[in-house]
Amino acid sequence: MIYLDTSALLKLYLLEDGSVETQHWIASQSHPLPVWEIQHMEFLNAMRLKVFWKEITAADAETQIALFKDRKRRGLYFFPDIGRSDLMRTFERLSAKTMETGCRTMDILHVACALQMPIKQFVTFDDRQKKLAKSEGLPVPDLKPT
Repeated sequence: MIYLDTSALLKLYLLEDGSVETQHWIASQSHPLPVWEIQHMEFLNAMRLKVFWKEITAADAETQIALFKDRKRRGLYFFPDIGRSDLMRTFERLSAKTMETGCRTMDILHVACALQMPIKQFVTFDDRQKKLAKSEGLPVPDLKPT
């Protein structure tokens, strides 16, 4: 199973640096992608922020959001079963590393969430998040946006 952080998930919908690499990773698996509730919310807001920053139009954002929801409805994405107490304990443990890694809250939450699942690859383009994921034994491909 491959876990995409939200910035990598966006690369499935918008042509950005790293989109080709992300598509490659997704094409290499046959399982649905885990997309948990907070990541779903983060995706929706990130698309709309792209409109605010004038990177895409509102119509483009809503089209991509509809595509995301359709893919979820068709079973290409699923909400993984994550225990809140386990996620919170893992988050607290990982946040102790913030003084070394500089990770933000969502960076830590993505790693904590991935640790609750049988992940074969944790895909991110964020160097701080990558460092944290690797320190926890998650397999992280060394991707650089092109």
